[in-house]
Amino acid sequence: MEKSKERPRANDKPPKLNGTVETLKSLLKIENTRLETAIRIEKERNIVFPETTVIIHDIYKFTIEIERREKPEVKKKSMDLDDYFERVEI
Repeated sequence: MEKSKERPRANDKPPKLNGTVETLKSLLKIENTRLETAIRIEKERNIVFPETTVIIHDIYKFTIEIERREKPEVKKKSMDLDDYFERVEI
């Protein structure tokens, strides 16, 4: 990586959700940490990074999939962002 000349870019492909619930929870934890860092940097530099939106979308997808698997009795097909933000603390 020290030889890389290009700026790292966010992955434009959504994460696959076919792993175990434990794997998805681990990835969700990583993405939440990334989001905290991104928000801190945005506030410090007074700038908005498009990559932060990608992180939020990944968190959203992981959260929905984990909930779908852990609570199959809940027939909710999707969760809107208001529902999501009620469950997480940013």
